[in-house]
Amino acid sequence: MPQVGPWLAATWSAQTVVGFALRTAAAIALNMAVAKVTQPKGPKPRDLQTELRDSNAQRIRHLGRVRASGAAMFWDWAQVGGQRRLFKLLAMGQGGISAVETVWLNDKEITLSGTAVTSKPYAGVVSIDWRSGQSALQSGGAYASLQAAFPGWTPNHRLRGVGTILGTFDAVKGDKISEVYSGGDPQISALIKGDACHNPITGDATWSDNIAVQARDVLTHPSYGPLRLADLDTASFAQAIADCEDPIPRKAPGTARRYIGGGSYTLSEPVVDVLRRLEDASAGRFYITSEGKLGFRVGKWRAPNYTIREEHIVSLDIGPGSGEFERVTTLVPKYVAPEIGWQQTSADPWDDAAALALYGESAAKEIDLPWVQSHGQARRLAKIKMAKLNPAWRATVRLRFWGLLLLEEETVRLHLPELGLINASAWIDGFAFDAEGDEGVVTVQLIAADPASFSWTAAEEGDPPSVPDKTEPGPQLLAAPVISSLTIVNNDGPPYIRIEVDPIDGPYYLGGYYRRAGSSFRYGLEVQDIRVGGKLVARSLPNADRGEYEIGIGWYSARPDSGAAPGGNDAASEITTVTGIEVVANTTPPDAPQIISKSGTAGGTLTVIMAPDLGANYYRTGLWRAAPGAPFSAAVFQRWNYDTSSEVAITASIPSEGARYWLRSENQSGKTSAEVLVGQYLP
Repeated sequence: MPQVGPWLAATWSAQTVVGFALRTAAAIALNMAVAKVTQPKGPKPRDLQTELRDSNAQRIRHLGRVRASGAAMFWDWAQVGGQRRLFKLLAMGQGGISAVETVWLNDKEITLSGTAVTSKPYAGVVSIDWRSGQSALQSGGAYASLQAAFPGWTPNHRLRGVGTILGTFDAVKGDKISEVYSGGDPQISALIKGDACHNPITGDATWSDNIAVQARDVLTHPSYGPLRLADLDTASFAQAIADCEDPIPRKAPGTARRYIGGGSYTLSEPVVDVLRRLEDASAGRFYITSEGKLGFRVGKWRAPNYTIREEHIVSLDIGPGSGEFERVTTLVPKYVAPEIGWQQTSADPWDDAAALALYGESAAKEIDLPWVQSHGQARRLAKIKMAKLNPAWRATVRLRFWGLLLLEEETVRLHLPELGLINASAWIDGFAFDAEGDEGVVTVQLIAADPASFSWTAAEEGDPPSVPDKTEPGPQLLAAPVISSLTIVNNDGPPYIRIEVDPIDGPYYLGGYYRRAGSSFRYGLEVQDIRVGGKLVARSLPNADRGEYEIGIGWYSARPDSGAAPGGNDAASEITTVTGIEVVANTTPPDAPQIISKSGTAGGTLTVIMAPDLGANYYRTGLWRAAPGAPFSAAVFQRWNYDTSSEVAITASIPSEGARYWLRSENQSGKTSAEVLVGQYLP
């Protein structure tokens, strides 16, 4: 392990790991541990399949196979050869899409002959075309038919690097509207093969559903990835890619590949959230090598290379893996099932038979696997996770310098015969290094490993959901309402959610609900009797500042009671649901704090005298710290100061290796001022 001592001293000391990201690769690996504490948000599979009419919609990139819809970039009627025709252009995926395999209109799978829809009731009046946004078709908006019908849509409307779908819908006679276009133009969704995955070694890009290939792409894509080839441990990624292709027994003829899948991410979400979903889909783990590079392993049993013996140990703290009230007896994996139209559903539960026998049944725990698209793979991942949740024992071991051998290891043996541990396999769940330790310079967190959790038989696969019969449907529900505008009103008393909805013809009423994220209580939206600008308007009651909310709206054959959450037999349409709505009462940040004086030395005390903005938008000022030379984006929060004096003193200890400091103020809604650099203090 060349230069491991100096690198560890700089990167793996307890204070340095938390406070500084000396390399981007190290920051990613360390932040993964934080990401594991909370479930990353990310786009939900069902949300991806709903059309958006929002000019500020987030840019979404797809990898592997994904069923998705898109954001409407263009929507308008034109007269084409004597036929009135609607043109609807959807942006499907940033970076492009590699293929369109299946198309649905209002959740009904359709057949195509070229671009013409041949399925009833759309045959002869609807067409579907697509452009990849890649190579020769890089301009996703360059449809000749669209440019001919609308001269204002010129070649300058390129949508370069965006995969798109263009749907055209011919107007029909009045007596056919309810049959063909009940509820308006049908929503388009499609099973697509997402963007090609970048290979940083060759510079080429090819489509792949291999989880490790996708992880490498997310990290190193020239346009979207944070790392370069030099930041990766290429050998570990190559092995992970090969491991994903291992044949696994399955009930159906043939074998399954070990770890494949597909999913989506917004370009604005933290990369660690995306990597967490890929880790979950492969029982994988990112780690830092002794050269400071980022490595990756997928879940596969590999025998330990080293054995901890008594002579290596300075101190040992060992105990049961989990107590009676911490045991998980049943895991229910949620995955995306191709059998039911690529919808997310629950796989057969995985039970820990030993825990059930010892402790009895407890509440089942769900694991969210949005990147997994196989019932068998979801169950395999549940089996692996169950073994790690219910280990036989856990231990914290302080080791001499010999422990540095374990830096890049994932497993180790613990041989302590007096404790009944005979070459017992264990996962290395944590690694810390203290160069100033008297003897025990390395501390490892161990949990008992069960190699059998990686074994698999076809009988363990369980049964995926059955494929629904393709029968002609009976009476059709109306298409879900189209939300044309969603805003947070914060200048009319307490904040509330306001939506505008496109009206439809017929004896139908708009109804809806809202609820706070995580709550089971739904409250009715208030629908105004008077239209505004031709739109139906609904609003919530006052919402909590900085709260996250969900709303749902639908068409009903009877007017819902005012203020009541609608439902029941009066529902006449699908429901449009919007999640992740963040309510902010005050969007105006305070002015940045003004620094009056500052002093400090590395290893000493920082003292800052500052003047905060004491206006109505001021709440508090925070102190942030980063490594010398690092930008504010790498800084870690230190403390808040709520003092509203005209001059405020803030103090902090400066690490001996030096640091940079910033101040930043915010209002009570979390809206922040610009950061102000205090200074850099070097040894």
